[in-house]
Amino acid sequence: MPKKSHKKEIGSKEEQTLLLKEQVLLSKERTILSFMRTALAAIGAGIVLISVFPGNHTTWVMGIALILIGMVELFESYRRMSHYRKEMEKIKHTLGKDWV
Repeated sequence: MPKKSHKKEIGSKEEQTLLLKEQVLLSKERTILSFMRTALAAIGAGIVLISVFPGNHTTWVMGIALILIGMVELFESYRRMSHYRKEMEKIKHTLGKDWV
């Protein structure tokens, strides 16, 4: 007796296209999360530089630069992430409750 598949079959080409678009958006989301981790690491490194070498002017400037670069990257990543989340919601709305 053949096994029954519990997967729902993908119907039209439009549904396939939407699911592929969703897959691409999810991969972009993973990339943005790695950028966020890097930004947090840069902020942490800047704080450590400032804390460990408080009297050295060069490390203080480098620490502030790392903190600023990390914060800019963090805010930019958040902006991109919210844009991709809105696109994902549109895809879910288009596909309907059967695919969510």
